Formats: sequence, C-alpha cells, structure tokens
Amino acid sequence: MRFPHAMPRGIFLLIAAITVLSVFAIERGERQRLSVQLDARATAIASALERRANASGAYLRAGAALLSTMDEVPAADFRRFVSELRLDADYRGAEGIGWAQVVRPAQIDAYNAQMAEETQGQVELYPRPDGSQPYAVPVTFLQPDTERNRRALGFDMYSEPVRRAAMLEAERTARPVASNAVVLQQEGDIDAPGFLIYM
Repeated sequence: MRFPHAMPRGIFLLIAAITVLSVFAIERGERQRLSVQLDARATAIASALERRANASGAYLRAGAALLSTMDEVPAADFRRFVSELRLDADYRGAEGIGWAQVVRPAQIDAYNAQMAEETQGQVELYPRPDGSQPYAVPVTFLQPDTERNRRALGFDMYSEPVRRAAMLEAERTARPVASNAVVLQQEGDIDAPGFLIYM
C-alpha cells in the first residue's frame, strides 16, 4: 500500500464527522424541546392571566351593577359586598377593589365631612380641585382595609390624565378598561409602576 495510514485517518475523519453531526442534532433537538416547553408555559400563563382578568372583570361588573342601583353607597354596604366576593386570600397581585364617587365643586365640603366621619378625620379630597375639571373622582372606599390602601383614600383620580382617560373610556364603553402605567398612590414615595382597571 502506498498510503498505509490513509485507512485509519479516513475512519477517524468519518467518526469525527458523525460525532460533530450528532452533537449538532442533539443540540438542535434540545433547543426545539426547550422552545416547545417555553411555548407551553407561555400559553399556560396567558390562559391563567386571561381567566384572572375575566374573573376580575366579572367582579367589577357585578359591583358596578349593584352600586348603580343605589343613590348613596354606605361604607358598611361596600365592605359587605367586597367581603361576600371572598377575595381576601385571592387578590394575586391586586391591591384591592374600590369605589370612587363623583364629587362636584359644591359637594367637596360634604365629601370631606363624610370621609372625616368614616376615617376619624384622617382623609380629605386631594389634590384640591382647581376648577379646571367639572368634577373630582376621589377614591372613597378601598378594600381590603390595609395601611397601603388607606394612602389612596381621598385621591382625586380624575385630576391625573392617565387615570382620567381610562375612566372616560370605561364610561364610554360600559366595560372594564385598564389604565396605562401609573404609580399607584399606595406606593407612597416609591416609583413602582402599576395600573388600574375601571368599570
């Protein structure tokens, strides 16, 4: 034989080529498996979020239907309504459920007196309307009654453009509408984004 080492080298190169192809095939299969797993997880998360949004929307619709039948909404009735929803252990990322009444300029003092009675004088409408808006929409009730949620009581959501746009859209469409990103009043001085859903 003229090249006695050709056969072992050829076998070595053949085995090396098969090994390289096998590694590529295994890596490709692993990437496809991970992609399928990721797709399955994303679908499961999207479905869970959709179910949660539908449940929250149903609560908001029920609340809107009930409260729209009342001339006045007493705090005790609102608390009872929310407690009957059995949300205490099932908020999953939500701060709570609230109600805000429309307060016209001539009603501000009455609103502040009502809130002073409900909260032992700790809450008033803020920021004080400057006359540029036809009315204020302050957070009147917010459950569960936590220290964080108490920070939002009295806040005029209509004074803030992002919240106002979502409220007006919810009023126009008569369906739950999420606001764009805002910093919730519950955050205090922390600049953490959140959003609100209005009905």
